[in-house]
Amino acid sequence: MIRAQDRERVSRALLSGAIDLHIHTAPDIFPRSVDAIEAAEDAKAAGMAAIAIKSHSTDTAARAETATRVTGFPVTGGVALNYSVGGLNPYAVLESAKQGGRIVWLPTLGARHFLCHSENVPILAAQSHHDAEGLVVTDGENVTPEVEEILQLIKVHDMILASGHVEPSEAIKVFRRAHEIGITRLVVTHPHAAFVGATSEDMKELAALGGMNEMHYAFVTQVIVPPQTFGSIGEMIRAAGVESCYLATDGGQKVNPRPTEAFRLFIEGMLAEGFTEDELRYMTADAPRKLLAD
Repeated sequence: MIRAQDRERVSRALLSGAIDLHIHTAPDIFPRSVDAIEAAEDAKAAGMAAIAIKSHSTDTAARAETATRVTGFPVTGGVALNYSVGGLNPYAVLESAKQGGRIVWLPTLGARHFLCHSENVPILAAQSHHDAEGLVVTDGENVTPEVEEILQLIKVHDMILASGHVEPSEAIKVFRRAHEIGITRLVVTHPHAAFVGATSEDMKELAALGGMNEMHYAFVTQVIVPPQTFGSIGEMIRAAGVESCYLATDGGQKVNPRPTEAFRLFIEGMLAEGFTEDELRYMTADAPRKLLAD
């Protein structure tokens, strides 16, 4: 166990080479603390290796390319398949891939499951399409035709598929199909979120299909009502298995620390929960690097 007085120093050291695959940047429909260039500059100054930026409402591939060019630091983008990009829209995935997008998130604010369970994240609930039916990605035991086409594009362009805010049973069916066709880059988006509702058994099943469980700092902050704790997130990591988990911030909220500092605080919090430096190096650098690898 790292002593309390050493945790800040160790957390700063562990930022070296780390990768945050989930940052929200300005401009956005939500108040954000940084734009993509500022997020990249902060990460570069801390010695991190790369970041990925996300938006619930627009493709981030172009702003990621701009931030990379301006800062000389690797920034990755992608597209979340919400109503603002046409929902489960294969054309949006194709255009993102053409612009260098690497990540495709299944619906987040537009997911039917999220719309029914959004009460513990008021800032997102306020901008969600509660007047809509909500998007689903499966029809019985199979993925919908649109999702099948999207999966084929993800396979062809070797992109990362993330589960977004769909319910765990939907994610399992989609990941099973993705696994069948040879998609190897799979991310389970904050399975610990109450509005996702995954169990440790769900996380293990998704991991068995090749999924990596993405655990997020933002859920211990005031944007979640009630906030989670480092302890509860740590328990879920242990239950699912460190080897199938990695850390990210889901950061960028105006009311929270800037994403790089949020990442450091997450590492410090996990040190306090008894995770070793080797485990944290794996969850902050090795595992996300494998997802991004060419």
